[in-house]
Amino acid sequence: MNQPPQNRAQFPAPHRLTRRSGLVAGLGLLLILYTTLFPFDFFVRTGPAALRGFDLTLTRAYVLADFPRNVLLFVPLGFGLAGLWAGNGRSWRTFSLVVGIGLALSAVMEVAQAVALLRFPSLADVLANGLGAGAGFWLFCLAGGRFWGGVDWLEERIRPFLAPRRFLPLYLLYLAAWLVLSAWLPSLTRLDNWDNQFPLIVGNEQTRDRPWQGVLRQFYIADRAFSAEEVGRIFAGEGVTAVGGKSVVAQYDFTNPSADNFPPVRDEGSRAAPLTADGVALSGEHWLASDGAVTAVSDALAASSQFTLVLEGASGDLQQSGPARLISISGDPYRRNLTLGQEGPDLVVRLRMPLTGENGRQPELIIPNVFTDTQMHRIVMTYDGTAVRLAIDRAQNVYTVELLPAVALFVKTFPNEVGQMRLNRGNMAIFHLLYSLGLFLPWAVWLAYRRLSGLWLLLGLSLPPLIWDVLLSWLLPGYVFQVGHVVMGMGGTAVAFLIARQYHRFRFPQVSP
Repeated sequence: MNQPPQNRAQFPAPHRLTRRSGLVAGLGLLLILYTTLFPFDFFVRTGPAALRGFDLTLTRAYVLADFPRNVLLFVPLGFGLAGLWAGNGRSWRTFSLVVGIGLALSAVMEVAQAVALLRFPSLADVLANGLGAGAGFWLFCLAGGRFWGGVDWLEERIRPFLAPRRFLPLYLLYLAAWLVLSAWLPSLTRLDNWDNQFPLIVGNEQTRDRPWQGVLRQFYIADRAFSAEEVGRIFAGEGVTAVGGKSVVAQYDFTNPSADNFPPVRDEGSRAAPLTADGVALSGEHWLASDGAVTAVSDALAASSQFTLVLEGASGDLQQSGPARLISISGDPYRRNLTLGQEGPDLVVRLRMPLTGENGRQPELIIPNVFTDTQMHRIVMTYDGTAVRLAIDRAQNVYTVELLPAVALFVKTFPNEVGQMRLNRGNMAIFHLLYSLGLFLPWAVWLAYRRLSGLWLLLGLSLPPLIWDVLLSWLLPGYVFQVGHVVMGMGGTAVAFLIARQYHRFRFPQVSP
């Protein structure tokens, strides 16, 4: 076969087909990167364990369930590549090249998942992705002409709506829909789904199979989020009860046998360990648990949807897993309100809310390299309904995950369950960039179509992100206006504008208002 079975008269001119196909291939690549690299929690595994998670089987149930979706994922890329090389007259060779690119790209993505992401790569995904690229090639051969003819038909009907008097009202409605969605997102991050029948367990789980080995010196919970200034006072040596006052709903000082600890906890395990000057020693043989549910604590935090947790402790084993439970308000390994645990050198946070589910694992948050030694570490964790912030050892060493609006939106709409999110300095920025692109991409394309320049272009690129962040600061309780978010929105809009400007000449001719 020398030519694809197609009606070539239906295709755009060769240069337009090449540019359009390049756009489709580029968008397909972005879709692949988004789907395979989400939630962008990159880190580096080393040693033989780096590829241990690569699944070479082809018969597991979850592999079969994901197979059709993995095929569809690579269809746009295969379709775009077929269009790019439509004129070479060597269909079987082009088909092999498209499939090979699909397989190679998929293999790279799967290895990246194994080495630098908390994902589960598999050989079946590679095969499905290669099949999807091949399916995209044949879709172009069999229906590419009709597809591009439909695009031309659609462009003709969209063109009148690009006049300002029509586009601007429609875009304002689009932004209003985003605003309503953003106003709904805080319902996903409230703590009002907490179960007040769970006990407090220090150093283990109810089922006695998640012990933590180490020494815990102090532990406090308050029913509001401390400010940055208050967190600084704690690290400066001021007492938690002095800073928090009546907001402190749980208090434990394990260095002082006569301290007024509440709610009361009792010894659990095969032996009791006395309190020492360093704190209480916890292990698989000894941990602490409250007498029944800590209803007042859970109710207070659920009512405020805020809290501050302060603890000071030292790990006795840097390779604990499970995660091993430092502090847990939970019913069993699958139902909890709040858990802080240790997984190797990392601190794991599970926080129950509608977004993360009753086990707090959609996703759980992983703060890397907290337990790299057996020294005492002080951790102050605050949650204000919009963001989780952890200061470790000093007030300036802060890890932050801003759940609203970007993270909550994309985690909730991602097609697969996100079980873990490892925090780094870059993944929060990627989420905010994607959120900005969702908002301002239509606007950037329209600016390119209108061929604005000079001051009007500068205002068009800068004002919408600025106004939007001001609106969010008014709309979302606890959300703080941030210049960094505005700059990121401006940058994303500018990049989208530059890309759109390269394509607008063959997509839409200029029309009068």
